[in-house]
Amino acid sequence: MCFFRKKKAKKEAEKQKEVEAKKTEEVKAEPAKKEEPKKSAPAKKEEPAKQGNVKYHISQNKDDKSEHFKQWRVRKQGSEKTIKYFKTQKEAIDYAKTLAKNADTDIVIHKIDGKIRKQNY
Repeated sequence: MCFFRKKKAKKEAEKQKEVEAKKTEEVKAEPAKKEEPKKSAPAKKEEPAKQGNVKYHISQNKDDKSEHFKQWRVRKQGSEKTIKYFKTQKEAIDYAKTLAKNADTDIVIHKIDGKIRKQNY
């Protein structure tokens, strides 16, 4: 083995020892954390969380460079990708209803100007 490989192997062994030492320190520190008394917050009654809690949005495409300009689109909340384009808003709503029903979530319908027309539909 050449000098450089030996040196590199030695450095890696030292790093490994440091990592193992940190792990043992963390393990030793954990019981001290568990001994601290926990403050209990008053129980809140919450609705069961919906799957992913992601809503579907129906809006009109405003990108004049797109081939789907002024068509209605269905998108997931927070996504830039459009699921499907439609010529009418009613078609988009019907399609989004089936998606929302399967995913157990809601639909948000936007007006032509982008404002919300109906939420939690």
